[in-house]
Amino acid sequence: MKKTLLIASVIISLSGISFIFFRLYSSLQRDASVTLADLPVNLDFPADREEFSVPTAVPILMYHHISGYPNDGNPSIYASLWSFEVQMEWLSSHGFRTVGLDYFRNPKKIDGKPIILTFDDGYQDAYTQAFPVLKKYGFLATFYIVTDDIDRNGYLSKNEISEMRSAGMNFGSHSLSHPDLTAASQRRAEREIYNSKKILEQVIGTTVTDFCYPGGAHNWNVENIVANSGYTTATTTDNDVVFGKIDPLRLNRLNIGNETNFDDVPALKNL
Repeated sequence: MKKTLLIASVIISLSGISFIFFRLYSSLQRDASVTLADLPVNLDFPADREEFSVPTAVPILMYHHISGYPNDGNPSIYASLWSFEVQMEWLSSHGFRTVGLDYFRNPKKIDGKPIILTFDDGYQDAYTQAFPVLKKYGFLATFYIVTDDIDRNGYLSKNEISEMRSAGMNFGSHSLSHPDLTAASQRRAEREIYNSKKILEQVIGTTVTDFCYPGGAHNWNVENIVANSGYTTATTTDNDVVFGKIDPLRLNRLNIGNETNFDDVPALKNL
């Protein structure tokens, strides 16, 4: 009996050790993905800041979830599929045409009024709900991806991102893990901004030039890291339209939720 208990105890101990090593190995693998490339030096150096003049107001709309929201959810980050389709139909019928964020550097003549659609966080309903509606109206959008969440339950998969990219959708980085970059250490902020760009570029197979500040938190240091990492635009959560003299690393957006009626939004109705 004692021998049996001893053997059982050894097996349990070995199982525990194996589990610890497995968790340690998994952690190292995750860390390896975060440090997939050596960070360039001088990411925090003052970057050249180029301002642009935008003679015509260009609204940038900010969406998160395209789905019904739970009772304890925040309605400001949810738009139901029905509301979203009503909003897209309104834009189409009022002469709006979607453009990418590169429009500010290379404005092209379009048949209509320019507007930019953005979706934060990379939720899977961007593919299951928003994507079909966008294709229906011939609209393009930019999806900001938290790269640590790719292929996780409830978020976009690599295959979904690839399909959307093939259909003309744009993708930008929303960092590795969505921290407050202004409160992060210098090293972490650099990794979050720079390495998320490199990971996303591997996923979509092209250069990533657009960044979105997690939670809208940004300061001069964070903006310098963004610029020195090779991004040419960055969006905030400041509720306003882009117009006049602009800094492409501080682009304002209009937050759109389930209750947003575009007839009641002067920034859209009066254009």
